Amino acid sequence: MKEKLNGNYKAKRLAGRIIATVIIGGLALMFVFPFLWMLSTSFKYEIDVMEFPVRLIPKNWNFKNYATVFLKSDFPGYYLNSIKVTFFAVAGELCITTMAAYAFGRLNFRGKKFLFTLYLSTMMVPGQVLLLPKYIYFSQLHITNTHLALILPSLFSVFGVLLMRQVFMQIPFEYTEAAYIDGASHLRIFWNLILPLAKPGLMTTLLLGFTWSWNDYINPLVFLSNEELFTLTVGLQRFQEDASTNYALIMAGATVSLIPLIILFLFTQKYFIESFASAGVKG
Repeated sequence: MKEKLNGNYKAKRLAGRIIATVIIGGLALMFVFPFLWMLSTSFKYEIDVMEFPVRLIPKNWNFKNYATVFLKSDFPGYYLNSIKVTFFAVAGELCITTMAAYAFGRLNFRGKKFLFTLYLSTMMVPGQVLLLPKYIYFSQLHITNTHLALILPSLFSVFGVLLMRQVFMQIPFEYTEAAYIDGASHLRIFWNLILPLAKPGLMTTLLLGFTWSWNDYINPLVFLSNEELFTLTVGLQRFQEDASTNYALIMAGATVSLIPLIILFLFTQKYFIESFASAGVKG
């Protein structure tokens, strides 16, 4: 009787897993299908884009769309602008975020909890609310219509500080105490001890910061008016207006814009998953 009950339990459990796998697989396919359609369309002739039923593998391959994107449009300039802004924004964010997280997570000073709580409270303020004050402030500094208007706000990431603080707090404090007794300064402890042990958190912060800066649309739209300074997000919209209803050409541009994100995620996904699996959010 007991064996029969165990067999029924295992059968139900297996059936549940199969059903869950099918549901998750279906949802995954539903979410990935638009990307597959975009990639497929970028290699099609315009006459084949709207064919039904949808053909993911093009009947006639067209590689001229990508040549047109890079050789007969302003797309390369938009691409270089995005690379420039994203590089300086992410590099500055990693520097400032890790140092602030080290102070909040590893050092003891008066008012630390109050300052950290006050800093976290800024996450409740929507970014759209700050657009007008930032525009006025940047206008007085004469940096509107420059890439500095995009880079400077990106240097400070409240979520990045929160994430790195939790990662740093997972590292045993005995390591810091031993290094401090041996005469190491806080700068040396931070650079030679803490950062190498926090590699998953660093890669996660890098990925999130890169994604946010690369995909940022509202800030370039508000602060930039010179088309030569447009980043990829605003430039892609301008490119779409120029391409009109040539969906194959538009999809080629959209596919190219995603390449850096895909490459970066492939190289950092291991650390990304490890970071969120090991560094829980504690007080």
